[in-house]
Amino acid sequence: MIQLLNQVITKPYALYSYRISADLAQLCRQNQGYFNQQVFWQAADGKRTYWGIQPQRFLVGQSSAAIKKFQRAFSQQWQNLTPAFSCQPVLLGGFPFDSRGKRAPFWQQLEQGYFILPQILFMQDKERTTVSLLVPTNQEVRPQLVTLVDQVDQILARQIGPQPVPAVHGEELAVNEWLQLVNQSVTAIMDHRLKKVVLARQLRLTADAPFNAAEILQRLICQQENTYHFLVQAGNRTFVGASPERLLKADARNFTTASVAGSIRRGKTPGEDEQLGQQLLTDHKNNHEHQLVVERIQQVLAEYATAVTVGQQRLLKNRDIQHIYHPISGRRKPGGAMLDLLAALHPTPALGGEPRQAALAWLAAREPAGRGMYGGPVGWLGLGADEGEFAVGLRSGVFSQQAGLLYAGCGIVAGSVAAKERRETGLKFQPMLRGVSDQWIINKH
Repeated sequence: MIQLLNQVITKPYALYSYRISADLAQLCRQNQGYFNQQVFWQAADGKRTYWGIQPQRFLVGQSSAAIKKFQRAFSQQWQNLTPAFSCQPVLLGGFPFDSRGKRAPFWQQLEQGYFILPQILFMQDKERTTVSLLVPTNQEVRPQLVTLVDQVDQILARQIGPQPVPAVHGEELAVNEWLQLVNQSVTAIMDHRLKKVVLARQLRLTADAPFNAAEILQRLICQQENTYHFLVQAGNRTFVGASPERLLKADARNFTTASVAGSIRRGKTPGEDEQLGQQLLTDHKNNHEHQLVVERIQQVLAEYATAVTVGQQRLLKNRDIQHIYHPISGRRKPGGAMLDLLAALHPTPALGGEPRQAALAWLAAREPAGRGMYGGPVGWLGLGADEGEFAVGLRSGVFSQQAGLLYAGCGIVAGSVAAKERRETGLKFQPMLRGVSDQWIINKH
């Protein structure tokens, strides 16, 4: 099968690509348990999906500057052996919410961010599904490729039957402390120490059988439309989610981002859903919270792009929740790197607060628990062209074999009421709870 042209290989790595026929989410599910270092990522529109396994390199706990340095160096170190395929190596993974924030030991290796450079990279877009194999050239290339092709064949051939879905028990953690922090935050905002701060809380899960992260991912894909789906696994910890929020997309010409802030539940009937959506669009508290996000994103994007455009306000509707949404985009300025803009944007006021540094300091000092990769950028980065896409790691949880932590957050402004914010975060736990199981019991304080 392997057809190598009579090329002189001059780079330290070689990339070989070919077409396959497979659904990558199902492929990930069928191979659950065979790989403990892997990343799956799917765009919200379903037009691009990656699944990377067998890392050639790990980048653990690295800053965006360090990742950018690696990107630029590696872009000169690989050679495409199959020019008919315009494929490139990519990094898959994500950054932490705040590397200087409170510790989150349950995350283990994932706590400070985690990227892989896959040896075997599956990529699916609207036209085709390909697999790209990355091998070092300090050894004979063909035998390495033959071995990897055999492994891909095994991956494609594996089958798995229906998997049991465990019942789960949940416990809301540090509820009283969190409610008090909402009130303290409102006071700080009224005293003009902050304009907004986003508070997250946790729901601890236990199950009567081991959690199956790939099964949770598959359920989220089926249940949660218009969301980014991701799975990041390092050893016995797996971060899984279905996020409604793009942080940054970059192609050769444009940067594209979005403001997603303010939320309300979906209605049980079309009429009720429409009424709730209009209520959200006209609510002063939610619109104020949203406008803080729009203004900051515009300001930051203008440093890296020209012709910055804020699209028409609309509702972003997911299965359980609807949000106020603005697409925002601009034409890339020469020399502006994707990761530089990513670092400047994250966290937006939708995830951290405003002013940013004051909000992050407030959270690091007062939030009951660390966030790990929850709320951090998760996605892919090209190692040929400076392109990629990152979502915000929301509607998500981190799992060991028998335990899990779900996260949910809400924006606190002057008009926030602690009991209402608790109900909002309760609503935001629903997508992951449904993804994990059809049956759950939550112990509330």
